[in-house]
Parts: sequence; C-alpha cells; structure tokens
Amino acid sequence: MSTTIFIFDIVLIIIFACSCTINVTAYCKTKHVREFETGMLMFFYCLNSMIIFMSEFLLELPLFEGAYNVLTYFSVKVICGIAISTLYMLLTASLLEKKIGILHVIIMMPLICVTVYVGDLNGSVSQHWVFYTIRQIYLACFAFYYFIRYASTKDREYKIRIREYRFVFLIGGIFSVLIFAEDSMVIFHFQYVINTLNLKVFMEHNLSEDIFFVILAVIGVKSGFSQLIQRSEPAARMEPGIPISVAAVCEVKTPYPEDPFAGAYGLSNRQRDVLYLLLKDKTYQEMGEELGLSVGTVKFHAHGIYEKTDSRNRSELIGKYEKFYESREQTQLT
Repeated sequence: MSTTIFIFDIVLIIIFACSCTINVTAYCKTKHVREFETGMLMFFYCLNSMIIFMSEFLLELPLFEGAYNVLTYFSVKVICGIAISTLYMLLTASLLEKKIGILHVIIMMPLICVTVYVGDLNGSVSQHWVFYTIRQIYLACFAFYYFIRYASTKDREYKIRIREYRFVFLIGGIFSVLIFAEDSMVIFHFQYVINTLNLKVFMEHNLSEDIFFVILAVIGVKSGFSQLIQRSEPAARMEPGIPISVAAVCEVKTPYPEDPFAGAYGLSNRQRDVLYLLLKDKTYQEMGEELGLSVGTVKFHAHGIYEKTDSRNRSELIGKYEKFYESREQTQLT
C-alpha cells in the first residue's frame, strides 16, 4: 500500500506540474489572463499534493519532524485552500465574462476567516470538518451560479459563448458533493475507516478531490496546448507576410492572402473569415449567409476575435488592425 500511495502521489505531482507549465507558457504567448489563472490553479494543486507527499513520507526524517508538522503543514494547507477557492471564483468570473469587483472580495472573506480560524491541527473534529468542507460549499455555489446564469440569460449570443463550459461546471457541482460526503465520512468516522476498513489512503488523501483535480488538470492541458498550437501555427507562416490595410481587404475576395495580424493574434481559419467580413462592415446576417453559418455561430466567432485581440467592439478592432500595419510599415522603413 505504501508503494502504491507513493507512486500515486508522484503521478499527481507530475500531472499538475505539466498542466501548470503548459498553461503558464500559453499565457506568456497569448497574454490571456484565463491561462494564467488556470496555471496558478494547477500550481496550488501541485503544492497541495507535494505537502501531502511530504507529510506521508518525510515526517520520519529528523529535518521535517516537529516544526514541519505544526507550522509548515498547517500554513501551506491554509494557503492552498484559500488560493484554490479564490482561483475557482476568478475562473468562474472569467468564463462568465464578469469583471472582478469588491463584491467578489466580500464573498471570499467568510472562507478566508473561517479557514484561518479553524485550521488548527489540534482542533476538534467539528473544526476539521469545517476546515475541509467549506471549500466544497464554495465550489458547489460557483457551479450553481453558472447554471443560474445560463438558464436566466436571454442573450442568445452570450448563452452560446458560455455553453461550452457546462461540462466543467457540471463536474464541479458533482464532485463538490462527492468530496463533501467523503470528508464527512472520514472525519466523523476516522478510526472506523482507518482500522476496520483498513483504508489508510484516507489519512491524507480525499480520493474524490484527487480525481476532480486530475480531470481539471487534463482539461487545462488540452486548453493550454490548443492555445499554443493556435499561436505557433500561424506564426510559422507569417514570413514573408503581405501587409493588408482595411481598404485593401474590402477590395479582395476570399481566400485572402496570408495576414500577419491574424497570425500575431492566433486567429483560427474560421475566425479569419469572420475578421475580414467584420472589416468589410458586414452585418452578422450577411456574414452568416456568406459563410454558410448561423448568426449565433458568427457572433460566437466574432466574440472570440474580440477576446483574442482584446477589443471591445468592431470599431476598436478596426483601429487595432490599422495601427498594426502602420507600426509594421514604420518598422520595415527603419
């Protein structure tokens, strides 16, 4: 059992470290805050797994005995718990396209205060239960909030944009219940679980939580890797690039020549099609007819373009497009 748990811990650490690295690398290329938040979430998953690994296998060493158990373990568990829940909130706000404000800080204050107050290794059984389960209550609330937003919104375009995240929040809601139930069972029936059932893995691990973390890590790897591919493939084709002004775009028909602007921002082929029709000041209905897409799908791709180029509307996008080539021409002249 000891060898199995040792291998299990190492595998978890490797998975979380890989997901963290991929998402932070994607952030360095795309500058999308969501990739950074995902990378930081994976970092704290990794840190949490490392502290568990150390407590399971290094406590018998004189260097880690005593001070490590009382100070380091408690401090890192508190930091990880608060950081993970905060990142859940930040990612929920990002996926639902909400800006972080004072209300979000107020929402997190009860969790922070309770976690710091009851997070004592010498605390009662009830205190341990509150310390571990309050995070799952927050996770369930974030999942519940997503489905309320999705069901209540009347903006069809917005609903299309957030629809792809249903699986993540559904998994989050399900596992928040499973983790809550497992923590409750183990904490209130600890001796029975450890001695009678001989399930020593429960001493430090919550298996439901580990599975949930791994699922999110795999999703994070897939998302981060797709961002890296989108950014690298166009970049490889940028040279030699053909400068295209907005006026020039309006005079040509698809297929368009290679566009360094689209490559620089990692636009997909379909987003490039929508980009050029946006530059031509086409309506969403006209774009849909020309591309053979529904209006909702066109709006979805347009939102993706605005997000990648950090533009709030079509006018700002056109302005960035023109400035991009103005600066490019000045660079070539110098």
